[in-house]
Amino acid sequence: MKFAYTGKNTQGKVQSGLLEAVNQDAAITLLQQAGLIVLKIEQKREGAWYEKLVLPFQRVSLKEVSVFTRQFATLLEAQVPLIDALQTVYAQSTNLMLREVIFDMYSDIQAGLSFSDALAKYDKVFSPFYANMIKAAEMTGRLDSALLYLADYYEQQAYVNTKITNAMIYPVFILVLFVAVVAIMVTVVIPQLGTVILESGVTLDELPMMTQILFGAGSFFTKYIAVVVAVLLGLVVVLVRYFSSEEGKLLASTILLKLPVFGGFLQRMYVARFAETLSVLLKGGIPVASGLDIVAHVIGSVYYQEAVEQIAQGVRQGETISALLLKYPDYFPPLISQMVAVGEKTGRLEELLKKVALSYTREIESLINSLTEIIQPILIVALGVLIGGLIAAVILPIYQVAQRF
Repeated sequence: MKFAYTGKNTQGKVQSGLLEAVNQDAAITLLQQAGLIVLKIEQKREGAWYEKLVLPFQRVSLKEVSVFTRQFATLLEAQVPLIDALQTVYAQSTNLMLREVIFDMYSDIQAGLSFSDALAKYDKVFSPFYANMIKAAEMTGRLDSALLYLADYYEQQAYVNTKITNAMIYPVFILVLFVAVVAIMVTVVIPQLGTVILESGVTLDELPMMTQILFGAGSFFTKYIAVVVAVLLGLVVVLVRYFSSEEGKLLASTILLKLPVFGGFLQRMYVARFAETLSVLLKGGIPVASGLDIVAHVIGSVYYQEAVEQIAQGVRQGETISALLLKYPDYFPPLISQMVAVGEKTGRLEELLKKVALSYTREIESLINSLTEIIQPILIVALGVLIGGLIAAVILPIYQVAQRF
């Protein structure tokens, strides 16, 4: 159980915070052992029973991380102590998993861990990029500024992800709807229609080829539906496990980047993420080579990760980033190395990287809008042709039966 408490220490100073204990009496005992006179203690809301069932499957989105970071930065900027700021953000959070993580971080900091070390324990919510930025900020005493940078960064990433998701909703919905229609036609309508047509005296060879294919598919799926479902589930499990491996991730990244149009879109997205993340890290005081190591693990592509790791190794050996980027023309367009070279010469590398990220983000938005406008009419035409074919495959045999009478 979680308890919020208020108490006085031996110097008479009022303290408040959060505590976990098996019951209220145990919580009071723990506080008294810590030298506090308990003034107020109350149990925090545990939530409905179903929330505990949902918790293991819940995830923290980029948007929720950005909101947490913005709230936390605002509180620290207002001179609220870190531990009190965490308590405030915990009370305002609605995501169950994030609440658990904030509470655990609060307990860790109370036990003596630094904020960055507490963050590093929860890398599924806060990436190594986030934890390293905070670690550097703790050394320089600019924690609130670092959190503001991070809030801006995560808001931008969440915005781009939302644009991509919104662009995909319509095509995915149409495709799922079409698959559902075909499944119902093949497993329910076609077998019943086939029985009626064959009983009328029309032989299978007299039917159009499309109708014959549909009748064959309907008969097969009706007889072996359990086998088909088992094979499909097994195939999904095998593919998921393979593409979760390092080899599978590399293959998937390579294939996706070589696709027409979509590959160019992904390249722009990874380049923008590379530039934006490295810019924020450099502004936060992270050394270039260390920053590149962090970028490699948060860029989101195994294909790009290997390249960025090689660039980081080259920087440690004394080479410039701009020269190293030129060795990977398939990953980074020449414009990137030119901008980075100017930044290295003028000492304004993080500023130039920020401009590159902004430019590519605008290109991504423009491409998303264009793709959305192009995909919709293509899908409508393609689905019209496919559904027309299905309807023809059903109507033509009915017409043949009608001619017999």
